[in-house]
Amino acid sequence: MNNSQNKFTDEYFNLHVKAKILGQGGQGVVYRTTDPDVALKLVTDESGNPITDSEQISRYYRQLKNISLLPLPNNLNLAVPVSLLKGQAGYVMRLLSEMVSFSSFWLNGDSSKKITSDDIPKWLNAMPEDAAKQIVHYRNTGGLRRRLNALYKCSAILARLHGAGLVYGDISPENIFISTDIKFSEVWFIDADNMRFDTGFRFGVYTPKYGAPELVQGIEGGSPRTDCHAFATMAFYLLSMIHPFIGKKVENEDNTDADWADDDFDEGDIEEKAYAGYLPWVDDNDDDSNSNTSGLPRTLVLTDHLMALFQRTFGEGRTAFWKRPAIYHWSQAFAAAADKTILCSSCECKMSFFVDYEGDTCPYCQTPKPTICLIQSYHWSGTDNLNLPCWTYTREFTGANNVLTLPQRLFKTFSMTHSDNAVLELRFDDTKIHIKKLDDCDFALSVALNSENEHEFKPFSSQLELPISALTTGLWLYAKGDEARLIKCSLIGAANGSK
Repeated sequence: MNNSQNKFTDEYFNLHVKAKILGQGGQGVVYRTTDPDVALKLVTDESGNPITDSEQISRYYRQLKNISLLPLPNNLNLAVPVSLLKGQAGYVMRLLSEMVSFSSFWLNGDSSKKITSDDIPKWLNAMPEDAAKQIVHYRNTGGLRRRLNALYKCSAILARLHGAGLVYGDISPENIFISTDIKFSEVWFIDADNMRFDTGFRFGVYTPKYGAPELVQGIEGGSPRTDCHAFATMAFYLLSMIHPFIGKKVENEDNTDADWADDDFDEGDIEEKAYAGYLPWVDDNDDDSNSNTSGLPRTLVLTDHLMALFQRTFGEGRTAFWKRPAIYHWSQAFAAAADKTILCSSCECKMSFFVDYEGDTCPYCQTPKPTICLIQSYHWSGTDNLNLPCWTYTREFTGANNVLTLPQRLFKTFSMTHSDNAVLELRFDDTKIHIKKLDDCDFALSVALNSENEHEFKPFSSQLELPISALTTGLWLYAKGDEARLIKCSLIGAANGSK
């Protein structure tokens, strides 16, 4: 392609030069440009060719202009069109540099070639090389904790969209981006072409493998419920490494099943039937005809709460779509799950897993669990009796120079916009804990040692130091507000574990 074919002018006469492809779907291709914070979306026809028909271009322009009038929530991580291309069905969007699509969480040919035999740790030696590479890539892309955090942020964006009466329309790994650096989990949605009001129109766009059954079957149009199905499909696939509807019936591993002959599927179309929701999902409580025990064990990657949401979405929600959980439930469940993960202390392993996973060792490499910093938040009503914690936050404790940043959800009611804000920093050295309020801490805090009595709490304005022994005898924080909280901070030895 010559240089002139790489250049595009927008409606404001700005010149854009396309570079590498960021993502490609059934409706177009998204490119990076030579400007690191700008991307281009070029709309294509069913054959994958750019749209050149003037009438189609005009129709697309009207569609994008309508999107610009939608009442989007403020500060939403959604790359909406900022200008249209001249003479071309496409638009310009802002996108943070150094981001990759969610599809990078899956091992592909290029990423597989980068993993050599020397990169496979000893605890994976008994596993076939292809399967071992899957686990190594899972770890290299941030493991369980980063995936849960990313899904929490993804569902929070969708929750704000749905709360504004809007439908995103085409959720897939190609349309959601995350920070390239695995130390961060900034999430952005792109490709807002199909976003619209939830008006009940019998219209909807979906990416193959992620479309809700009623959408694929043509029973209903796009809605918040179809968004929820696509999101849940992507989430289960991302966490377990298997698609929720591709089980033994699709893979033809159970030819002795007495019901097989009754299905009457044409050869070659059973996979499409599965994606369209005609088969039970792989972990269905009531029908194991399409079960699948491959992938990562669900107890390793899903909490009971998350598993219940998947059951409601893919079980009864497969055919009774109105019974699917709303996206709001997913946000809180993923945040709670991410907050209960710890990182294996073995340099060879570095996999993350749930703190209450059975046993005293890492479920992957059998290294003893690390010492755990346990933060438990309780609703405080002024009585001496505390019920079960309303939120739990755990992190591995690595000793001196360990820094723990506590999110707002430990101190206030869960929020789609502010729960991830860092409000308090705990910094440890050999003998002391340094507690520091951060900029987003907008509530009064008090501290007490080994006491649940509010009258013994002493307020602090910005920071203080306490002996590190306070974490073994009992360190309590009191957050004053409309919903007062008591927060207990403690260290749990590897031998004790925590439930």
